Amino acid sequence: MRTPVAPDVTAVLPGDLLARIRSEAGPSEALGRLTPAAVALLVEQGWLRLLIPRSVGGLEYDLPDLLALQEAASWADGSFGWVLALCGGAGFFAGFIEQALAVSLFGRPDVCAAGTGFPAGSATEVAGGYLVSGHWRYASGAPHATLYTANCRLMRDGQPLRDERGEPLIRAVIFLPDQVTLQDGWQSLGLKATASQDMVVREAFVPFNRSFALDKPFPHASGPLYAYPFLQQAEAVLSVTMLGMVRHFLDLFGVVDGAPDLAGELEQMRQRFYATIRASWASPGGPVPLTEVGKVARAAAATALRVADTLYPYGGMRMMRMGTDINRVWRDIHTASQHTLLSPLRD
Repeated sequence: MRTPVAPDVTAVLPGDLLARIRSEAGPSEALGRLTPAAVALLVEQGWLRLLIPRSVGGLEYDLPDLLALQEAASWADGSFGWVLALCGGAGFFAGFIEQALAVSLFGRPDVCAAGTGFPAGSATEVAGGYLVSGHWRYASGAPHATLYTANCRLMRDGQPLRDERGEPLIRAVIFLPDQVTLQDGWQSLGLKATASQDMVVREAFVPFNRSFALDKPFPHASGPLYAYPFLQQAEAVLSVTMLGMVRHFLDLFGVVDGAPDLAGELEQMRQRFYATIRASWASPGGPVPLTEVGKVARAAAATALRVADTLYPYGGMRMMRMGTDINRVWRDIHTASQHTLLSPLRD
């Protein structure tokens, strides 16, 4: 019998860990952030270090293994999985700064890097670094962070610097916690426990070595993970997070007379998703163009959303009642679907 391409989420996440994550899901939503016990589990398992280079003390997972764990964690709880995706994903940046600095920032066992990709800040060059100001939204996991990352437009004399195509020059920076003020503007339908708060920075000095671009990793990050483009990695991680959530939704929905059976359609999509990822991982830019990763990621996310919405009318009053697990998962799926990397407008 052929081994399926897509992993079995129940085999990836042991039952005791599943139970621990799910026991914190309701309390985390009520709290508006992950509970201390949920954060402790992320630290205990080392899951926020999955993408940090081994040379820095991280686990440096291969992408297919990372996605299997990411799906399983999101199957356990959507907000838990989303914080893992965003904060764990930021560990990747440790490969793009000097090793000694990476160890000091990302080498601690409780490291948690929160941030956002939209260039909502400005960075003006001064002696030794940049003077940075900005207001960034949707920094998932922000209350738990030990450092923060953000993208900035490079400025000179109050004007944005531009490349040869006329596009603004963008530089990523790393802030220390005392440089960032958090504002709780996260008023969302779902993923409430992600605490995706605003980051506000006013004229903070960031030395050059705490800024980076993702064009070329440093020598201490020479593994295949850091040769795989960050955009496609992020698309895949966000998509598989939705796949995990909708698997949980199907578990909770159960068998309802008269409702369509969509499990087979979802599994076909999962198989296609993982097959595309594995092919791109084996040979980036080879037989499977990297653009296909984004397309299959958005197709998988759209399938997850469609499955949840198609079944919703068949579920009865439990679907709309706040406080039920299935209502929370449905809301989480819809909130996750609005991430810009999963938007159908990108295709």
